[in-house]
Amino acid sequence: MNIINDRRLWFYPIVFGLLGAFLGLIIRFFFTQTTLGFPIKNLIHSHSHVMLLGFLFNALMVLIWKFFTKGIDVISYRYYLALQICIGGMFVAFITQGYALFSILFSTLHLWISYVFLIRLWKNIEGSKQLISLVKLGIVFHFISSIGPYCLGPLMVFNLQESPWYQQAVFFYLHFQFFGAFLVWLLAVFLKNTSIQITKKHVWVIGLSIVGLYTHSLDYHFNHWLIQSIGGVSSALLLFVFISFAQSIKRFKKGYHYIYGVLLALGICSVLGSFPQVAHLVETNHYLLMAWFHFLFLALFIPFIWIELPISISNSTWTVYGLFVVLSETLLVSPNAVYSLLKTPITWLLFIAYFGVFGSISIVHLKYVCKMFKK
Repeated sequence: MNIINDRRLWFYPIVFGLLGAFLGLIIRFFFTQTTLGFPIKNLIHSHSHVMLLGFLFNALMVLIWKFFTKGIDVISYRYYLALQICIGGMFVAFITQGYALFSILFSTLHLWISYVFLIRLWKNIEGSKQLISLVKLGIVFHFISSIGPYCLGPLMVFNLQESPWYQQAVFFYLHFQFFGAFLVWLLAVFLKNTSIQITKKHVWVIGLSIVGLYTHSLDYHFNHWLIQSIGGVSSALLLFVFISFAQSIKRFKKGYHYIYGVLLALGICSVLGSFPQVAHLVETNHYLLMAWFHFLFLALFIPFIWIELPISISNSTWTVYGLFVVLSETLLVSPNAVYSLLKTPITWLLFIAYFGVFGSISIVHLKYVCKMFKK
């Protein structure tokens, strides 16, 4: 079987990550303007799809193929390239037309091709039994997440775009992609590279807790003690699993102590989000919701992927990136307090913070591209 060098696989998440980050910076600049002659929602859709699928999905797939198979075969690589064409199509189509014929076509094709790609991955996975189960759990969550997009069409046909069910369909997809498939794949690589031994019970607890955590999204539209209880129990179970990893912390390789700290923070935040008072704050404050998604993306996934990149990243780059991420999170969590202190519009401060984040991403990603072409 011919095996494709993973250096070729890394090129696509690196480039799409850079493009997606640039779109994010442009979006932040547009938010500083009082009048816009361009539908900013189109940019937001393009940015979110490129970062979610072009960067995160691609990068995690490279890591899973690297650590849990003998390497990606030629046929699977062709499906991988087909996915990149779809992401490129989404990048352009969402900017030019928003949710319309071509953007829906490319996103649907990406979803269908990903099914075949992941089935081929499923058949090639090897390693310890429980870690294999974890990787397969992530694949199952990917399939489950696609129920959300499939619901959007019928809801639009029945003019239910403004109903709670439409937003719940979006939340369903995001939860089982972001907090399901992506987090589980990250955990699989993390556990393998730290030699942490997990049991079948761990896998079941992780799976059930992630399913139960979807109730945090239901809180947006439904207020019931049972929903909050399920969310609370699920959060506590996931945090308990993360805490159980602490016994192996001495064996963590460089950078993994930080990742473990963020995982613990993620678990603690999930527990706090189970309390009605905190949940209400997030439901009524768009900035807090963005802070949560950006915390997962900027503080967990990007550093984890950078640690696994076959390049060295200077301490100064890590420091600058970390400072701007902390600044952006502070602005999103406490915009009024920061404004009263600095008397500067939050939109401009957020632009400055994301400019720093974009600059750091550019340094790392361009360094990898230069290294790749030198070889």
